[in-house]
Amino acid sequence: MPARPRLRLRLRSLHWLRAAPPAAAFSTAPSRGCPLHAALARRGAPAAASLSIYSRIRAAAEPPTPFTFSLLLAALASSSSSPSPSSAGCARLAACLAHAQAFKCGALAHPVVTNSLLKLYCSLGLLDHARRVFDSGTALDVVSWNTMVSGYGKGGDLGAAREVFGRMPERNLVSWSAMVDACVRSREFGEALWVFDRMMGEKFRPDVVVLVSVLKACAHLGAVERGRWVHRYLETESLGGRPGNVMLETALVDMYCKCGCMEEAWRVFDGVQRSDVVLWNAMIGGLAMNGYGERALELFRRMLQKGFMPNESTFIVVLCACTHTGRVDEGKEIFKSMQNYGIKPQREHYGCLADLLGRAGCVEEAEALLLDMPMESHASQWGALMSSCQMHNDINVGERVGKRLIELEPDDGGRYVVLFNLYAINGRWEEARAVRQMMEERGAKKETGLSFIEWNGLVHEFMSGDVRHPQTRKIYALLEDIERRLQLIGYVKDTSQVIMDMDDEEDKGITISYHSERLALAFGILNIPHSMPIRIVKNLRVCRDCHVHSKLVSKLCQREIIVRDRHRFHVFRDGVCSCNDYW
Repeated sequence: MPARPRLRLRLRSLHWLRAAPPAAAFSTAPSRGCPLHAALARRGAPAAASLSIYSRIRAAAEPPTPFTFSLLLAALASSSSSPSPSSAGCARLAACLAHAQAFKCGALAHPVVTNSLLKLYCSLGLLDHARRVFDSGTALDVVSWNTMVSGYGKGGDLGAAREVFGRMPERNLVSWSAMVDACVRSREFGEALWVFDRMMGEKFRPDVVVLVSVLKACAHLGAVERGRWVHRYLETESLGGRPGNVMLETALVDMYCKCGCMEEAWRVFDGVQRSDVVLWNAMIGGLAMNGYGERALELFRRMLQKGFMPNESTFIVVLCACTHTGRVDEGKEIFKSMQNYGIKPQREHYGCLADLLGRAGCVEEAEALLLDMPMESHASQWGALMSSCQMHNDINVGERVGKRLIELEPDDGGRYVVLFNLYAINGRWEEARAVRQMMEERGAKKETGLSFIEWNGLVHEFMSGDVRHPQTRKIYALLEDIERRLQLIGYVKDTSQVIMDMDDEEDKGITISYHSERLALAFGILNIPHSMPIRIVKNLRVCRDCHVHSKLVSKLCQREIIVRDRHRFHVFRDGVCSCNDYW
């Protein structure tokens, strides 16, 4: 393997770890080598450089100090972020050897060394190693507990993070911030807001880090009122000079965009004094998602005129803007222009271009693009193309793509459903039954459709046919009344997308009538004042019939309805949707 020579050379600097001094020789006096070592750690020097400095200290017969060990471990943690597999492997081995040396020297009796070792193991993803140090450690403080909560959160183990957080003998602001972040990373956004509320109840004053996490949770839930509270808090409280804090301002812009509040997003964006490309990307992507494709492209051109260098994420949101507006030729030109900025198209860029082609009806060209791209395509790219095949009822390409998707994700029931429906709509019942049987034999489950709506400080969750909500009777009665009124003006349900669920047409109609977004919509009509828009967030793509239903209800009830699905925003006003039925 090509990486082996580099790994072998780096391991030569680890020879000092084989011979450890006795614990009695462990000194607490500063080492003369520490200033240089500290400088390396502050500059993020590679692990090999720090190990070399430590080796010189050992060669000079100077006993290592707790400070020396903490800096060494910090330098190793810094080097663990290297994208090179050989560097990561070297860092993992060095961590284990440094751990052994620290143990033999008795250094783990000092919290600063224990905490540095915990941080190192967590940064390397070696959570089992970190937990063993944590469970056997006697020199633990609040930093130790915080490190474990944060490590589990970043590693995606929310259960373990909860367990450690629940046993903490004391908590500080960092503890709560780490727990909120762990919930956000695990996509438990409602729990993240609940933890934040508990933190506020304990009289902790939030800082920038925790508020950014809260804004992310609000963005995903569409909890705009909670997001506005954060915005007001930032404006009324002295919080480390919030004006000019581009991280917070970007989170605010992203939150407002993902809640469909574009005027407020614009106000924040225009008020930023020192912006960066991440902020521009958030605003361009928000415009594209909300149906303002032309304005998104104009903002992109403005960004270039101001001298900001686009990055990989910039081209993803710009290509999405082309997708939502059907600008095929412009999208192709933008894709080609990436090389002018020294950016090599990645898998996501090919996927965006394929989605643009597919939605425009060029499904064969999109298929060829995914097959010819220089890297392996992911299921998400093929899934987008499958949606296009379903949109244009292209059974030829759709059959190939559907079979590929089932091979890539055999446990995802949604992949079977789309192919089944495509077969059924085209009257190919034998193939449709085979897909259904395959799905049942493999035990594949379709992702549950969920819709969220915020009101009165709470985020209300609905699923299809839900009867858990306290207002269930009123919600169902209102939906039945609305449906009767819509039928009088000629509304007929489109049941083509629920073939998998039912065989009887009447049952299919009942299923559609109580989709999660309709329950959320009825709740909004019942509770939200007429002067306010009804904002709904859905985790899946809005089905065709619910889209028609929302347009009609917006006219029938004279309400503004804003629905954010997996792909984009739909703003329904007076019987028309902002997507122009192109999603």
